[in-house]
Amino acid sequence: MPKRFSRINFHTETVERFKKYAIVNDANYTETLEAILDFFEQNSINPFEPFDDSKQRLETLINKRMDGVEAILRRIETEQTKPTKELLDRLFNQQEEKQPKFVERKFR
Repeated sequence: MPKRFSRINFHTETVERFKKYAIVNDANYTETLEAILDFFEQNSINPFEPFDDSKQRLETLINKRMDGVEAILRRIETEQTKPTKELLDRLFNQQEEKQPKFVERKFR
């Protein structure tokens, strides 16, 4: 079943701003409006409240995600990078073990 369209009345200035925003983001009007609404809902931002409170929540969320990325990078370093480097160092810096050229045999 195809999606149906509906109409909403906006001020002309608002419509012009919205059209420019949609063109800049290379999206149609429906996609643009849905993305804007999704952003506000997912980040619990109310555009009618002062932004300071929401800004702190966003900053906390970003910091948590950065901590997660840092933990992942540390784990990769300890489990993959360091052991691989050690193996390559051993391979390329391998010194020949000094073995005598002649081995004396003992007979009974």
